Amino acid sequence: MSMKLKRNILDRLAKDFDRNETRVVIGPRQVGKTTILKTIAKLCVDRNIPYVYYNLEVPAHAEYFARPMKVVLEELTSRAQVVFIDEFHYLPNATKLFKVIFDEYPAVRVYASGSSAIERHKHLKESMAGRRLLYRVFPLSFKEWLPSRSKAALPDAWGPVVSRRAHGILRGLLNEFVVFGGMPGLVHEKTADDKKRLLLDLVETYIQKDIKALLREEDILSFNRLLSLLAAQEGGILSEIGLSQDLNYSLRQVRNDLAILQQMFFLSVLKPFFNNRGRELKQMNKTYYFDTGVRNAVLRDFRPMQDRGDKGELWESFVLAEMQKNLGVGQDIYYWRTRRKEEVDFILVQDRTPIAVEVKSKLTEAVVPQGIRVFLQQYPDSRKAVVLNNDIFQTVQFDGRKVLFAPHYFAHLIPKLF
Repeated sequence: MSMKLKRNILDRLAKDFDRNETRVVIGPRQVGKTTILKTIAKLCVDRNIPYVYYNLEVPAHAEYFARPMKVVLEELTSRAQVVFIDEFHYLPNATKLFKVIFDEYPAVRVYASGSSAIERHKHLKESMAGRRLLYRVFPLSFKEWLPSRSKAALPDAWGPVVSRRAHGILRGLLNEFVVFGGMPGLVHEKTADDKKRLLLDLVETYIQKDIKALLREEDILSFNRLLSLLAAQEGGILSEIGLSQDLNYSLRQVRNDLAILQQMFFLSVLKPFFNNRGRELKQMNKTYYFDTGVRNAVLRDFRPMQDRGDKGELWESFVLAEMQKNLGVGQDIYYWRTRRKEEVDFILVQDRTPIAVEVKSKLTEAVVPQGIRVFLQQYPDSRKAVVLNNDIFQTVQFDGRKVLFAPHYFAHLIPKLF
């Protein structure tokens, strides 16, 4: 890449380099999986380790793996210590190949990348327990994207460490980032029109290349309408029955289409957090697009943040994505809502301990929101809460717990609060 982006996942992959489990790198189309594999391949060059690289979207490479497995195995393992297989979901016998290499050739490491979780489940359905490490690749985080636009630095710890001038710069850049999102290809586009064109082409590619293969021709139009409805309802409580009525097709088809979107990493689906109390919602989910720019492309709406009526939903979506990109081991994200409509946008949980996270698009003073007040009273083991907003940085006490107010760009640090 002409502009070198530092991806956080590379640190994890480099740290695990000497392990011999199959490395499975998954994520949506064009989030940078191929670039990540090629960066690891360069590490092989630096260490003088022989490797081979195959992209199964290239016909000659696909043909190579169409031969008898015994022949393929003998060639691969005699030529290389590291085998890279890009778009591995096109390989019908992927699981068997990975298992044999792991079991019979412990000196050979495999890196495999794929776009479609549906294919991954199909081909890796046999148990790979103890034989594979899974890495999820997201679009760029704000921290990963920022060096492409500015020398400004994000805070790497909680504290009022950002000057007023730096805060103004970060806020302006963050507004741009939320409108266009974090797809890596955008960093090479100079104008807003070029960015719009790339995102619109990408959505078209998703629909034509990935989704169309999974649907009947007559379902494509309804599927496109579903994409638009979900984008318009970003962050709202999902009613599958309501979607079925709006689209005028069966509940079964709605559920099937939602499953496809989730398995292709297009949607994040949040389940409700509850403690078996009758007045908390238990069944209804919330959905968010995996990237704000892709969501805006589906809506064909790239207006700047100050002109939008949906800025609250966009800020929520940004915060969720930033937390997901920085989750620690064993951390999960939920939302919370009672039947009385008391709610908290996100509940981050580790070791059964929750942190409540509320996202505000505009806030003039550090007043603890009602939803967080009720949540902290109901969950005494929740030690702190966070209210992300435009400008306020302050810590207040409520019911003996800390409530941290901070600008939206602190979202990436929330998983570290444990």
